[in-house]
Amino acid sequence: MIIRRYGNRLHSVDLNFDPAAMTEVGFRRDGNQEWEADDFMDRYRMVREEEITAEATDPVQATAERAMLDALEEKVRAIHHSLEEGQILSVESRTGVDYPRTRHSRSKKGDQDFTYTLQHPLRLGVWERKAV
Repeated sequence: MIIRRYGNRLHSVDLNFDPAAMTEVGFRRDGNQEWEADDFMDRYRMVREEEITAEATDPVQATAERAMLDALEEKVRAIHHSLEEGQILSVESRTGVDYPRTRHSRSKKGDQDFTYTLQHPLRLGVWERKAV
């Protein structure tokens, strides 16, 4: 399960990496699970944090951005699938602070390819239940 904090609650989310959206690296609440943030913090502890980024280059701007977002999504899914039983993956990047935004540059030589990267890495936390 992947979760993200919204205010004082944590919600389960689906990935929504969309190059046409204002926030390209997005997550959409799926309605399956939610917790009060304080209750979650009382019951779970973070065991590790991952920072991931991606980059893609293509002569077509939209293709480069889509490729970069696809590579980022693949990395998130790989971490999610590597979780042990009972572990939860959380989005630790915070809106307005260090949330990843896509950025592009254009080469000055040759074909003038577009290169897409993230301004900040996407930070993910792996959480597990505290021992009772």
